Amino acid sequence: MKAAYDRFSMTGERHVVLDMVLGALRIVWTVIRIPILIVLAFLEPFVRFILTGIAILSVLTALVSKGSSVPPPIPFWVMLCVSLGCLMLVPAYHVVIRLFSK
Repeated sequence: MKAAYDRFSMTGERHVVLDMVLGALRIVWTVIRIPILIVLAFLEPFVRFILTGIAILSVLTALVSKGSSVPPPIPFWVMLCVSLGCLMLVPAYHVVIRLFSK
């Protein structure tokens, strides 16, 4: 037999309201996520080309400035770290695309 407080319990309605709120948040997230994903996917070849180009050019610049007799304005190891950082940004960009695609 149910007690008086069980008949007027709102636990079932809380689940319905929670499901509606979660559904609305999921729709809002999808509306935000899809355009961002389209832009990121469209820019991916350009970003990859630019970051790889910067990495290659910074390595070449570091090697040329290391071989010349003029002191470089930026140290050799800093230039190599910049190139390595640019190469590490390419997989990070793919991770961001993967996060928005789920």
